[in-house]
Amino acid sequence: MKYIIVPIIGFSNGIIVGSGIVALITLLDIIPRLAQLTKTYKNTTSYENSIILGATLASLFSLIDIGIDIGALSVIIIGFSMGLFIGLLASALAEVMNVIPVIIRRFSIESYVVYIVTALILGKTLGSFIDWIIIK
Repeated sequence: MKYIIVPIIGFSNGIIVGSGIVALITLLDIIPRLAQLTKTYKNTTSYENSIILGATLASLFSLIDIGIDIGALSVIIIGFSMGLFIGLLASALAEVMNVIPVIIRRFSIESYVVYIVTALILGKTLGSFIDWIIIK
């Protein structure tokens, strides 16, 4: 039973997290905004393709037990690039997060915010417990 349920849960989690990240990046125009900030807007398609390829390869390498020996210098360059991207992404997110209070007021969901946040916290906590207790 464990060999059937664990892959289903893992696949479901992957779809949910992947969909959330794609929705976040797409709806908030993060890639075009980062390209605009760095004045490299003509490379937007390359950035999007790189993110898709990187996410796909990272997912595959996390599922299979294969490693690539690329050397210390390559690891430093890749780590620096990933840190740079995360920093730019955090800056872009901080810039667009001002939208959330406006959406809450516009859709009149002030009274439901506590329930939404509580559901997110409980879902994350339950998912962590399932990962720690059942899967590992």
